[in-house]
Amino acid sequence: MATILSKISAIFIIMAVGFALNKSKMIPSSAIPPMITLLVWITTPCLIYSSITTREYNPDILTSTIEMFIMSLLYFALTLVLGFLLCKHLFKVPGQDLGVYVASFAGINNGFMGYPVTQAIFGQHLFYYMIMFNIVLNVYIYSVCPLIIHMGEKGHKFNAKGLIKTIANPSTIICVVSMVMLINGLQLPSFLFESIEMIGEITVPLSMLVLGMQLAESKVMAVFKNYKLVIISALKMLLIPAGTFLMVNWLPIATEVKLITVFGAAFPCAVIISAIVQMEKKNAQLAAEMVALTTLMSVITIPVIAMFLSSYYGL
Repeated sequence: MATILSKISAIFIIMAVGFALNKSKMIPSSAIPPMITLLVWITTPCLIYSSITTREYNPDILTSTIEMFIMSLLYFALTLVLGFLLCKHLFKVPGQDLGVYVASFAGINNGFMGYPVTQAIFGQHLFYYMIMFNIVLNVYIYSVCPLIIHMGEKGHKFNAKGLIKTIANPSTIICVVSMVMLINGLQLPSFLFESIEMIGEITVPLSMLVLGMQLAESKVMAVFKNYKLVIISALKMLLIPAGTFLMVNWLPIATEVKLITVFGAAFPCAVIISAIVQMEKKNAQLAAEMVALTTLMSVITIPVIAMFLSSYYGL
C-alpha cells in the first residue's frame, strides 16, 4: 500500500509542477501543442512497443487479451446507456446538449492519462491490458462519439473514411506491429531496443507535466455554477468505477483484466472529445468544462481507486 501511495504521489506531484510552470509563465501555453506532438508521435509509441515486446507470449495472454476487448466493449455499451438515462430522464439536460453530455460521460482518458498513470502505478505487466482497452476507446471516440454527439438530429451520416484515418494513429499502428512481433518471437537488436525503451520512459513525466499545464489553463472554478454538470461529472468519477467493479468482479476472467477494466473506468473525460465536439459544431465549451472538472476530481479519485484495487486484487 505504501509503495502504491508513493508512486501515485510522485506522478501527481509532477502534474502539480506542470500546473505551477504554466501559472508562473515559465513554460508558456504555446509549448503544449509541440509537447503533445512529441507524446503522440514519439514517446508513447516507444512506450507501447517496449511494454508489449518484453512480454513472453503464451496462450493465457491471448485469452486474457480477448477478455479485455470484450470487457472494453461492454464498458462503452453500458456507460452510454447509463449516461443517456441519467442525462435525459433524471437531469433533463437541454436537448441540444444531450449528445455532448452522453458522449463525454462515456469517454475516458485511457491513452494520454491512462498510459502513464497505469505504467507508473502497476508496471509493464498491467500496462499491456490498458493498451488493449485503449484500442477499443479509439474506435469509440472516432466512430461512435460523433454519432452520439448528434443524438436526435436528422441527416447526420457516418464518415467511414474519417474513421479509418483517425484510428490509424501511431499508437494503434505500433500496437499492431508489436503484437505481431510478440506472437512471432521477433526482437530488435538490443542497442536499438534500449534506445526505444529509454525514449518511452519519458512518457510518464512528460504526460503529467502537460496535464498539469492544461489544467492550469482551465477555468474550473467558474463551471461549478452549473450544478447539473458538477453532479454528472461526480457520478462519472464515482458511480462508473464502483458499478464497473460490481459487474466484473464476479466474472470468470483474468484478475488483470478485472483490475484494468475497473481502473480504466476511473479516468476522467478524454480531452480529444472536446475537440471532436468542436469539429462537429456542437457545444465544445460544455465538453471542455467536463474534461476540466473530471480531471480535477481524478486527482482525488484515482489514488483512492488505485489503492483499493491493489489491495483487493493483491497486484
